[in-house]
Amino acid sequence: MRRSAPSSQPRKETSLAMNKSLERTHQNSVHRVPIMKRSKVALVLAGGGITGAVYEVGALRAIDNILSDLTVNDFDIYVGTSAGALICALIANGFSPEEIIQTLDNRHPEIGGIHVKDLFRADLAEYLRSLSNIPRALWRLGAASLTHPFNLALSDILWELTRVLPAGLYDSEALEQYVRRILERPGRCNRFDFLEKKLFIVATELDTGARAVFGQGGKGIVPISRAVAASSAIPVIYRPVRIFGKDYVDGGLHGTASLDLAIEAGAKLVICINSMVPLNAERAFPNQHYMRSHGIQAIVNQTVRTLLHSTLRYHIKNLRAKYPDVDIILIQPEWDDERMFSHYPMHFASRLALAEHGFFTVTNGLMRRLDYYQQILERHGIELKSSIVNDEFSVRRPFHPDGSHLHLSQNALEQRLVLAERSVLPTSTNGETAFDLQGSLNRLERNLKRLERLLEKTD
Repeated sequence: MRRSAPSSQPRKETSLAMNKSLERTHQNSVHRVPIMKRSKVALVLAGGGITGAVYEVGALRAIDNILSDLTVNDFDIYVGTSAGALICALIANGFSPEEIIQTLDNRHPEIGGIHVKDLFRADLAEYLRSLSNIPRALWRLGAASLTHPFNLALSDILWELTRVLPAGLYDSEALEQYVRRILERPGRCNRFDFLEKKLFIVATELDTGARAVFGQGGKGIVPISRAVAASSAIPVIYRPVRIFGKDYVDGGLHGTASLDLAIEAGAKLVICINSMVPLNAERAFPNQHYMRSHGIQAIVNQTVRTLLHSTLRYHIKNLRAKYPDVDIILIQPEWDDERMFSHYPMHFASRLALAEHGFFTVTNGLMRRLDYYQQILERHGIELKSSIVNDEFSVRRPFHPDGSHLHLSQNALEQRLVLAERSVLPTSTNGETAFDLQGSLNRLERNLKRLERLLEKTD
């Protein structure tokens, strides 16, 4: 006697139950590390001129976009050097990265924007003073050419002529006045000792070469705006800043970032953003001898970046060995990021474009190493947004409210594809890398389609 076919209903119920169980397992596996009590978190911003500052702002906005119940304004400690000093002062005063971006194109409702005159104001008094040195310098050159005519090299002449240059091409007071105007508004604070957050700004004492930390010890009574100007006083470009009888210049002379200050203040998680990375020209432009062919500008640029970046890496290496219980996250441009390299650090006109570049490239980097960052952050009680964990990245907080950002965003999304194609990733035997790359390409395609729909709505 033939058996009747079993009913399919129990199988369907079993299958549904298994699917629900798998979904629960997946949801539980998203947070592999139990959420702990939040540790003290520090933000350390390095120097890098105008281009470095706006890159850092874009990076901060990218970080804000992945955090769940926390923003960069909620961190406990801020340490800024040179260009990073200005951004840290604003963040510690409650300005969000988006608000700072609004100042780059004069859209901020409270403080408007930043202009060339706020950063580059000729120091006429110094120029007039330096003119008086011309006769003396010419007399010394003439005397040297007569007494030692065959021992005088071109470098000797150029060095002697530097005596007639002013102490700085621009007046540091312009930046100080701009920052003071912002921080003395209602609800802001221009005093370290009255600020709710811990803020440290690093400069260099010109006459001794010692590191000066404003916000620490007796230097806590110095106005924040004054400390920002001192930390940002790049030698030759800006006149040294005098505070209580001492002259100060750029804090980057003691290293582009001072992570040790954050750790000594109690931070267990330090997020450092650095824009000064040397270009790997062999990877970006194979067989082109890029540096040499682009002359002295490229060579000096590469030299400065190499020096600053190597000292930062050495600094971080020593701190990791000394403080194994402290996690350090370093965010910086890729080695083949020719766009960051090609801009002169004080290039004012590129501020908005490089802020957006920083946002998208850092977002791309965070997505590529999401598991790594998630494990570190959760160890310190910081959660990521569930949409980010589920890998559904979308463009948030547009740069321009009128929709004109959309074509820029499309370019940036396309740039992510270029970055993915140019990335040199280790290939595993099980094809894991290829799977990740394909997933990235699929997500990029979804983002482009979403962007096209937004463009259609704005037409």
